[in-house]
Amino acid sequence: MPSKALQHWKTQSQAELDEFANAHAAVGGQGRGRRYFTRQLNHGYLVAVAAQFQRFCRDLHTEAAQRIAGAVPQADIGKALARLLIENRKLDTGNAHDGSLGPDFDRFGLSFLAEVNAADSGNAARRRRLEQLNVWRNAIVHQNFVLKPHHEALVKGTTPDHVSHVRLWRKDCDELVEQFDGVLRAYVTRVVAGPPWE
Repeated sequence: MPSKALQHWKTQSQAELDEFANAHAAVGGQGRGRRYFTRQLNHGYLVAVAAQFQRFCRDLHTEAAQRIAGAVPQADIGKALARLLIENRKLDTGNAHDGSLGPDFDRFGLSFLAEVNAADSGNAARRRRLEQLNVWRNAIVHQNFVLKPHHEALVKGTTPDHVSHVRLWRKDCDELVEQFDGVLRAYVTRVVAGPPWE
């Protein structure tokens, strides 16, 4: 059974992201060729993809924390554990990237990113493209397109100005949410010796 976080991603998050895709088609058309007057729309679309992905990761983390803590027989200890697993998460204040995903999900006692990479050979490349998405997300949100040298190298050949790039990042996020859900579902099932979600 998928997590509530994954169900939300597949329904409400997709509907909200589709609003950007539909608006882009309405303004710029759907045929081939250069689009004008869509740059800001593409930027908004990119930021929305990053935001919805961060929400998914945060919701998945919360769901797993509550399920693991709920399996503790002593209710007061379970509540304390849930608070410790969630308190001061990086996902509450920063982008969903390796620097937040690893430390936050590793609190559960697994090597999350290593398990994600082991689950599918394409996940390392997807995580790299997630880093690109977040570099451009930060540039747009902070209106600072002067990138650090290592960020310039990371995003070389990509741009937030074209919807084709945003679509690819969205596809990567679609694939990563399935992978994240699968890895955590298997892990939580082992830990609680029962259904991963309630």
